[in-house]
Amino acid sequence: MQNNIVQDGHYTIHGMFCSYFTKKLETYFRVKGIPYKFVEMDAPGFAQSSQKMGVMQLPLVECPDGSWICDTTPIIQEFEADPSLLSLRPKDPFAAFCSYFLEDCFDEWLWAPALYYRWAFPMDEIRRSEEFTYTIAANGFKFPRFILRRILTFRQKAVHLKANGITSPAHARHIEQLYLELLDLLQPILKKRPFLFGDRPCEADIGLQGPVFPHFANDPTSQEIMQVRAPHVFRWVARLWSSRPDELSATNEIASVPDNLKPLIQKFAGEYLPYLIANRQAFQAGEERTQYTLGGLNWDVVTAPYRVYCLAQLQQRFQALSPAEQSKCRAFVGEDAASILDGEIFCPPEMQNVTAAKPAKLAGDEVVSRHWQKKSWFEKYLESSRMDSKSQRVPETKEEGTDWLPIYFEHHRAR
Repeated sequence: MQNNIVQDGHYTIHGMFCSYFTKKLETYFRVKGIPYKFVEMDAPGFAQSSQKMGVMQLPLVECPDGSWICDTTPIIQEFEADPSLLSLRPKDPFAAFCSYFLEDCFDEWLWAPALYYRWAFPMDEIRRSEEFTYTIAANGFKFPRFILRRILTFRQKAVHLKANGITSPAHARHIEQLYLELLDLLQPILKKRPFLFGDRPCEADIGLQGPVFPHFANDPTSQEIMQVRAPHVFRWVARLWSSRPDELSATNEIASVPDNLKPLIQKFAGEYLPYLIANRQAFQAGEERTQYTLGGLNWDVVTAPYRVYCLAQLQQRFQALSPAEQSKCRAFVGEDAASILDGEIFCPPEMQNVTAAKPAKLAGDEVVSRHWQKKSWFEKYLESSRMDSKSQRVPETKEEGTDWLPIYFEHHRAR
């Protein structure tokens, strides 16, 4: 992306209101003051937009000049390089690494609990499956709504519970506990200061918003837990969503890593990094499943090519630090985690030089899923059956005082 940010006009975010990464990117654009409009995707829009990038994922962004970009992390990295905007990246190299590390952890390691709490409990799955029939699954599927809800629920549980290794009550309890421990680690941090690192949000805050806002703070079961167990986390969600550059510009830039972030960083370093190594080994061996041990349990999950790229990025950033900065990092992540970060980097040619405008091509010209895997049968059906249908969604402005209303409300409101 080159000079897109100085172009006149709005970016257009194509996504879902309750989507993990859509909400993350919306928050970032709001905090940075980047003008955008929003398209709540229906089935034809999702199938057709994915063809433009070669990746079937949310969100996809249309730039003012008509080009397209995707993947929230490289989008953020490229916008942070623009000096004309409020900077969220710490200037201190060690703090910048910790912010990036946490952003990646929040993106990938909290994916399982975020999707678990949404689809493992009846009240939550009923709400979201009903919503999906009016949004991402709307305008094309010919099934009655109650059947479509059942299909969606079955698919989500198969992909986001079973494929994430949640195959027994013990595995489910482990994932439940991950969320509770996260709240217990975040509550004292956000009780002490407005954002994770200080008075100004950074990339880590933006990454945390993805699982927390649309999932943990809005899905019924996890929301009720948060409101009682970690009310300062609940308040942080609204604070970050409502923050704007004019008020943040008066705050101090982040100059260091607060000591009370160490338990949070160490938890992710001790769990996420060993998993990334196991995932990379499975990818190198050509195995579609990754096995690893955590919490006294054996886990069997789908191998994610995208996370091979994530590990390479973390290693490259750590190894670019000075010896003094690496020493500080070791004190935070621990020696075992530091040895992974300082280890040999594996990055296939297809994963090199990835940008927001150029995702990895791991299956030739075929459109791949979010984790750069080949599409599932459901995604193939969605793509082929909706490709020639017309989307019924148009860009909307979602800001204070606008006429934006949820699609479900528009459908059922009093006439």
